[in-house]
Amino acid sequence: MQRYNADRGEAHMNLALLEIRRGNGLLADDHLLHAIAVDPTFVPAYVQLADLYRARREEDMAEAILRRALERNPDSALAHYSLGLSLIRQRKLASALNELRRAVELEPDSARFGYVYAVALEQTGSRPEAVRALDAVLARHPYDADALSAAAGWAIQRGEPQTALGYLMTLRALRPDDPTLQREIERLRQPPPPRR
Repeated sequence: MQRYNADRGEAHMNLALLEIRRGNGLLADDHLLHAIAVDPTFVPAYVQLADLYRARREEDMAEAILRRALERNPDSALAHYSLGLSLIRQRKLASALNELRRAVELEPDSARFGYVYAVALEQTGSRPEAVRALDAVLARHPYDADALSAAAGWAIQRGEPQTALGYLMTLRALRPDDPTLQREIERLRQPPPPRR
């Protein structure tokens, strides 16, 4: 069926995913390159090919294919996001932040893009900007588990246990059976030891 639809990038992508599951990475490469040739605007094929390169520790090739995707699709949030991750893995943090920021600008409703951007900002020492970015994610996605977890951890680091507790209580509603989460909530509820 996919070969019948071989004039479509999606068909080659599906064949590539089948070859990946079968352990035939090089055949998957061929299908992804065909997908790109058939439809140069089909960003998921570029991203999947870059992921194959990443798995082979060929991060420079992953970066190159993602830059190629952006040449053809400059407004693709997915391509900017994937390139940002590739640049982080290569420790090119300033360039990575630019790509992740652009992904968030292009697709502000993606909780994942916003969360990763906030974490990248925090890792570069831009804590206030990271907190603002994470707050923006939570304003749009108040029940995103990754963002809630990061917000709670950062609030604890800032010495704001009540703020952290609020995030953790929301997180507990999402994961009521998480014993680690329950222990952290109980720890934060403990009164501080008396000063001597």
